[in-house]
Amino acid sequence: MPSDLHMALQNFYARRHGAGTDGRVEVEMDGYRADVLRGEVVYEIQTGSFTAIRDKLRALAREHPVVLVHSIARYKFIAHIDPETGAELSCRRSPKQAQPVEVFGELVHAPDLLRRDNLSLEIVITAERELRCADGAGSWRRKGVSIVGRELMAILEILRFDRPADLARLLPEGLPEPFTTADLSQHGQMRRRLAGRMAYALREAGAIEQVGRRGNAYLYRCAGDAS
Repeated sequence: MPSDLHMALQNFYARRHGAGTDGRVEVEMDGYRADVLRGEVVYEIQTGSFTAIRDKLRALAREHPVVLVHSIARYKFIAHIDPETGAELSCRRSPKQAQPVEVFGELVHAPDLLRRDNLSLEIVITAERELRCADGAGSWRRKGVSIVGRELMAILEILRFDRPADLARLLPEGLPEPFTTADLSQHGQMRRRLAGRMAYALREAGAIEQVGRRGNAYLYRCAGDAS
């Protein structure tokens, strides 16, 4: 079942772009159910793993322009819910602020998507509420607390990427040329694992190219012919 966050984004995209008729939601197309069809454009909302949707995107993009919409929460408020009554017990703002580069944690599973002429990516930067419940069924990392919902509070920014070269805009400023994943991690203030995924996805998409090694580290530079 779609989450509240998914449905809120679905409704936003169905009514986006001002004047004109609204888009349609949950439209049967080519053996799939498209989240939003607005004019000739399909919008697919994915708040989780790209693995679950990549075959659908590739199939729809054969015949239709498709926009993959992925949300990243810059601000997150964590609300704890009573497991019996559903009443809100407390709410606090998380100190973590996710950045657009978090998309590479998912794009690493489908780095070829923007190589397709009919497929674009939009990253929706949001403020959202995450609902948690101490029901004993959640992750051991959260000591059994389950995440039972996500709610959209506000859309802060939308970033559009139409071709592989556009993804290079997410590279941090001040990178040396060439650069390593260690440079990505340091200049982008990101986890080393995420930097590795970013480098892999950008290379597979054609936005950067591997140009050698420095010791055990691969060296990369922006691909001049990325398209």
